[in-house]
Amino acid sequence: MANTMTAIRNHITAQITERAVSDTAFRALLKSDPHAALREMVGADPVPGFKINVIEERAGEINIVLPANIEKDELPDELLDLASGGIGFSAFVLYGPNDAPPKPRR
Repeated sequence: MANTMTAIRNHITAQITERAVSDTAFRALLKSDPHAALREMVGADPVPGFKINVIEERAGEINIVLPANIEKDELPDELLDLASGGIGFSAFVLYGPNDAPPKPRR
């Protein structure tokens, strides 16, 4: 389970980072209001109850993020809520300029 959660987190982070590198307006929004940036990207805020910290590396810096230590057989309520419905992780797939993203489910 922990490896699956790590893989999902890494995938989502990579998609967000890729967009922030190529889209300066999205990068500015991500830094000023991460929840609004996620809503723009996927059509809804997939983690409304979480605090999101966005750290921009500067020259000569390296940031290492240690994820929360979750017991092998236990998920916190916030992650169970995410797993039970709402936003799918496929919503983090980026589309090219000729591809239209799917409309968010309501």
